[in-house]
Amino acid sequence: MIKLLINSSEPTEMSGTSFGGKPVKNVGESFQWPICACCNLPMQFLAKISAHEELHQIFMCQNDPGMCDDWDPNGGGNAVVVIKPDELEYVTPPSEGMVLRETEHSAKEIKVEGNDYEDSRSSWAEKNSHSPREVLGQLFGQPSWIQGDEIPACSSCDSPMEFVAQLEQGPDWQTEMNFGGGGVAYLFRCGCDGSAKFLWQC
Repeated sequence: MIKLLINSSEPTEMSGTSFGGKPVKNVGESFQWPICACCNLPMQFLAKISAHEELHQIFMCQNDPGMCDDWDPNGGGNAVVVIKPDELEYVTPPSEGMVLRETEHSAKEIKVEGNDYEDSRSSWAEKNSHSPREVLGQLFGQPSWIQGDEIPACSSCDSPMEFVAQLEQGPDWQTEMNFGGGGVAYLFRCGCDGSAKFLWQC
């Protein structure tokens, strides 16, 4: 059984999986907007993924695409901010840098029978007469690698991290996320300290 993320026109929820828009934080808690280690400018907020009763908020540098190490889980060009949602509010974005995307849409989770992600994605699109681009990715399961296994190691315990989600660039080429043109991204976490890492391949 594969759990697909399907593009949805339903209003985005602060505590749910969504793409674009603004990141969130718990009322009364501080929030440090991630800064790119390569260009020292604020990163762009991509999405928030709800999993393990946590929100994994993904950021990636888009100030000078291709020049910062935004594909590398350890390169400093992307970041994942993990929170346990309680009483949420939106974060005010920085005034400099390419920090927000020109879209905001939600995703619904659909369980589909299939041997792997790619088969399930294709069969869902064909069965429902939709473009495969309406499939935004998958939750859990096994990653479908483009360039081979790149499971990151936890920076705290050095163990291989747990796969959380695989993400496509998006349903619309005009507002899609930039994973090198036709690329795919992967989100991982570690239970030792709740940290998360993000990478993409193309």
